[in-house]
Amino acid sequence: MLDNVAHLELAVRDIEASRTLYGEQLGLEEVASGTTPDGFDSFLFAVGPSILELRQAPASTSGGVEKSTQPPVVDHFALLVQDLQATYDTLNARNIPFLGPPSATAIGHRNMQRALLAFEDPDGLHVQISETIDPRPHIEGRKTAKRRMAEAGAAGLFCGFDHISTYCLDFAPARAFFAKHLGLEEFFHSTAREAGERVQAGFAQAAFAVGGTDIELATAPLDEPLSEGVMRQLSFWTLDLDTAARHLRDCDVQFAGPEDWMPLGDLRGRALVTRSPDALDVRIVERCLHTE
Repeated sequence: MLDNVAHLELAVRDIEASRTLYGEQLGLEEVASGTTPDGFDSFLFAVGPSILELRQAPASTSGGVEKSTQPPVVDHFALLVQDLQATYDTLNARNIPFLGPPSATAIGHRNMQRALLAFEDPDGLHVQISETIDPRPHIEGRKTAKRRMAEAGAAGLFCGFDHISTYCLDFAPARAFFAKHLGLEEFFHSTAREAGERVQAGFAQAAFAVGGTDIELATAPLDEPLSEGVMRQLSFWTLDLDTAARHLRDCDVQFAGPEDWMPLGDLRGRALVTRSPDALDVRIVERCLHTE
């Protein structure tokens, strides 16, 4: 039903600082920019088959940035590359504020072994750059999907979103939302972490496949600060919106639409809008059309 991540929207405090980081320093292609209907600056960047949107967060009357009304469900996201060391060499020269040199997770770390870089964006959101290096045969399907995403994308350092890691306040309904309601393939589930790592009672984690991107889900940690709703919207591509609507109805999922999807510029499409159990806005979007 769903075949890729379509769109990830971030609410940012300093739109120009974020635009500089994601556009000029990381080198993502800016595909559209403008003012949203509610009067805020917005910039859209291509990330493989997906779109990253930076939208100016509304200011509060006290002069700060208005906090999201949704729970803090996003831990981090990762951009997929095919050669992490070459990417590091390129981006290090552009003064990306990396938290350290490239490193590799252990086999068995969460759902997949990766080579990783990490930095924090101007809003303090943890962002990773990831190369899949897991040699285990049962991961080959996910590695193949990531290779296909990379081969289908435009030239550039980044091939798409490698993974989007989310926390949830109640694991069972959140898991059902991604697996049953959205119809994503669950390829990993565990109630334990790596050997020697302790977890709180009731801990669980899972990973779901959508195209070359992994949607990672875990119970929220009790002793770590979470982001304050920086991610405002997550969208998925579908080839058949009517089939997606029938599936949601069959699952008794409330949704709005179909409605026009026009984020900015000449991007056009139709979308259904629903909400996860953790109050994250989720869209299912039929492929965009580019108008003349």
